[in-house]
Amino acid sequence: MKSKISTLILLGIATSLTFILWASLAETNTPVKHVSHIEPTPELEESIIPKEVPYTDNVSNAWVDETLSKLSLREKIAQFFMVAVYPKQNEVHFQHIDSLVSKHGIGGIIVFQGDRDQAKKAIKRYQGKASIPLLTAMDAEWGPSMRLSNEPRFPYAITIGAANDPALSQHIGALMGQECRDLGVHLNFAPVADVNSNPKNPVIGYRSFGENPRNVGKHVAATVIGMEGQSVLTSIKHFPGHGDTDTDSHKELPLVNNSYLQIRAIDFVPFQDGIDAGASTVMIAHLNVPALDSTGTPSSLSKPIIHGYLKGELGYNGLIVSDALGMKGVSNKYGKTEVVVKAFEAGCDILLMPGSVVKAIDAIKAKVNAGEISEEEINIRCKRVLAAKHKSIVAPKPMKEYTESERDLYRKLIFEKAITVLKNDNDVLPINRFDKKIAVVTVGKFTGSVRPAMDKVTKVDHFSYKTGSEALSKFGPKIGQYDMVISTLHAGSMRPSGNYKLPTGWKSWLTKLGTAKESALALFGSPLALKDVKEIDAIDAVAIGYENNSLMQDRMGQFLMGTFGSSGKLPVTVDSRFKVGHGLEVKWGGRLKDSQPEELGINPEKLKQIDSIAMLGVRNGAYPGCQVAVAIEGKLIYEKSYGHHTYSKKQEVQNTDVYDIASITKIAASTLSIMHLNSEDKFNLAGTLGDYIPEITGDSPFNNIVLRQMLSHQAGLTPWIPFYTKTLEEDKSLSPKFYAKAPSDSFNVKVSDNLWIRGDYEDVMYQTMLNSTLGPKRYKYSDVGYYFIKKIVEKQSGQSLDQFVLSEFYAPMGLQYMRYNPLEHFEKSQITPTENDKIFRKQQIHGYVHDQGAAMVGGVGGHAGLFSNAGDLASLMQLFLNNGYYGQNYIKEQVLKEYTDCQFCSTNRRGAGFDKPVREGKGGPSSNKVSLKSFGHTGFTGTIAWADPENQVNYVFLSNRVYQDAENWKLVRMDIRTKIQDVIYEALVEAKLK
Repeated sequence: MKSKISTLILLGIATSLTFILWASLAETNTPVKHVSHIEPTPELEESIIPKEVPYTDNVSNAWVDETLSKLSLREKIAQFFMVAVYPKQNEVHFQHIDSLVSKHGIGGIIVFQGDRDQAKKAIKRYQGKASIPLLTAMDAEWGPSMRLSNEPRFPYAITIGAANDPALSQHIGALMGQECRDLGVHLNFAPVADVNSNPKNPVIGYRSFGENPRNVGKHVAATVIGMEGQSVLTSIKHFPGHGDTDTDSHKELPLVNNSYLQIRAIDFVPFQDGIDAGASTVMIAHLNVPALDSTGTPSSLSKPIIHGYLKGELGYNGLIVSDALGMKGVSNKYGKTEVVVKAFEAGCDILLMPGSVVKAIDAIKAKVNAGEISEEEINIRCKRVLAAKHKSIVAPKPMKEYTESERDLYRKLIFEKAITVLKNDNDVLPINRFDKKIAVVTVGKFTGSVRPAMDKVTKVDHFSYKTGSEALSKFGPKIGQYDMVISTLHAGSMRPSGNYKLPTGWKSWLTKLGTAKESALALFGSPLALKDVKEIDAIDAVAIGYENNSLMQDRMGQFLMGTFGSSGKLPVTVDSRFKVGHGLEVKWGGRLKDSQPEELGINPEKLKQIDSIAMLGVRNGAYPGCQVAVAIEGKLIYEKSYGHHTYSKKQEVQNTDVYDIASITKIAASTLSIMHLNSEDKFNLAGTLGDYIPEITGDSPFNNIVLRQMLSHQAGLTPWIPFYTKTLEEDKSLSPKFYAKAPSDSFNVKVSDNLWIRGDYEDVMYQTMLNSTLGPKRYKYSDVGYYFIKKIVEKQSGQSLDQFVLSEFYAPMGLQYMRYNPLEHFEKSQITPTENDKIFRKQQIHGYVHDQGAAMVGGVGGHAGLFSNAGDLASLMQLFLNNGYYGQNYIKEQVLKEYTDCQFCSTNRRGAGFDKPVREGKGGPSSNKVSLKSFGHTGFTGTIAWADPENQVNYVFLSNRVYQDAENWKLVRMDIRTKIQDVIYEALVEAKLK
């Protein structure tokens, strides 16, 4: 207790001394000496403090010196001018710029409006007319898309601030730099270093990283490092800080009425961080800041602000850029020429978008000739401009080349990490199970990407309305019909004017939303839109997606479904309920996240070998088509379909098509069920068949079979019993004693098209099994035991096996494509066919289980009968990798580990229900690159599902290799399944070595 009191006293003294120091500085208005307060952080590359300041007053460079020596005084002055270019304008505009470049020798251009081709064409045109390379700039805070059409848009600064990951910010900076360089742009007027301390600010807001100066500075520094690393000059803006204003400097001169102490403690911090990180330029705003210049002179024209504070206090000696000199914040008071001259005299090296170029050049020259500006100063400042050109144009350092896929990944990750959960009463997010009735109601415009993102996980009911009023009138009466209602609210603007252009009637709709049994709101727009909105108090969960665009909608949709967690924090204060830094941690729901190889550092080119191997099988007739799914660390990085349903090539395989997964049924239905029952103390591997189904086993030797032995194929069971042979006549035709072509009370179990078997024949099958001879208790694979597992599950659960797995697992997990008897759930065209059965069913098998024994019990077998696509089977395998968790707990962790371990390791590789890799040598069901902890199963129809907890690899391959002949063993001889698995592990090893 004493130590705590002592610490508090010391902190109090330190705080008091700090306040006295700042108060004295504020009172004297004296700039302090530059002191770097940025320390290297693990998130950024080594140190964000550069080893060299980008420009100094003593630039020494042969190219710079030689170029300067060839320029006249007027040409040197012209280098300070940067004019606006509009690539989609007409030839009159182009010729005007031609004249400024070729005749007057201006130093740079800033590009606005048009598309990529128009911009590149314009830049090439003017560079061709310049005797000295033009410094080409763009105001591209979220990439060139801010100015050009059809460009990839990077996240707004507020979104990056919410994600709060400096490493990602650095990548975003580098990516924007790459986009700029590809266009021929050398200087980007970004990032914004303003602190968003006034929610009514009409121009900064979402362009700022937030209201916490240290966080803003952290992301400013990271962005600077990323962009400058691509040899694109950055410009931190708008010094001395435009965040706490409520007027637009494009229209009038804003007043910053804060004290020096406030400005130094808040606004200067991110600028200092950006300077320390190596920003090449600083842009000066048009602001009236009495605490820094009591004359009322706009900051862009103020020597005290530029020289005293930016250069003196912050220690900056690089290029200084004026904000656009045509903005009314300065142009209303000063003439077009006068404002340019004053900006130059104040210390601005780049005079941005002056209203009068030629006259301003002449006016500055006249000042030099009159001795009011020294030619030495002109030379020093011109050398800075030329040095910037040398760095970014003449001798740029090599860029890091990002692929388009990497670009999309980093954008995606920022949007993911930004999602901020403001409240989550009763943990309604993410959705934990999908066997309840769920509605998703989108309200507003530009809503199209929410539904596809959610549908990737599972189908829920979707409704879309343009306004809250429409949602209220049309969906409001239905709200009580649903167990959960999620509404997405889409803002039309990021600016506070017009209330962010939220759809009319949105508050009334939110009131209604709060009456749902479970409710959640996802806002696509500024969190400030919810300031003092009491209507959200009755809503269970509120999540913020900071932008209303397709990528954020996609990520939010995935988040709501539980494919990743949430860690975003508010970069700004909304109100007293939700302050800066607020954001609830929401854990990953365990579901597979739609991702890409690069997120794991895996080279996607390496994985293209999967395509080659899969298609080799198609071309060689190993199967007509197949599906492959690969997930690592819960991220689905590969899901593809190849070939066709049949060799006639009439229908291509789609990811939503389903395959007969044969013996994978053993783990995807039977073992899954008994592990769940085991977790509820309704089953135990140490028990015997007689303990659970004595009414079936009676006093036969089967009564004493230990379940652990049976599930690991060590109970002495015969491998397979061809039950159907006992139902054929001597001529191999189907016996009418057992089969009928139409259903009746007696013939009520459907085997295939137009074929029903007696309902009581299942009893005969069980008696046949009980009459079979048990062999020695050593490893011998057998289907027979799973007929008994089916009966145990049905007895212990009180449901048929197919209904039990559907209600307990597949439905709540959201598995849409995993079902027994697929024709009851899917169109026939969605089901891949298997064998042309000429011996038993005398027909092409399509939509019915291939296995004869499973067919004879109505398609629902413990050993076979299940159909699935690769995606759903991968989801089920992920449940196993998650130790029984997938949105909720289905299996106890210790139970799952017991079943997936080998049971009799010295003589038998098998787990309980699960297959395992061979322990020595080659062969076996899997690649020899998997860990011994891995487990899974293969299927006779040409399938495999394999999970590796040590490497967190989840692999599924499905094919119909038995079409039309079950004796087609090319898949096995070509070793396709394991070769694909080899590629996955090779790619993973390469990624780990990088």
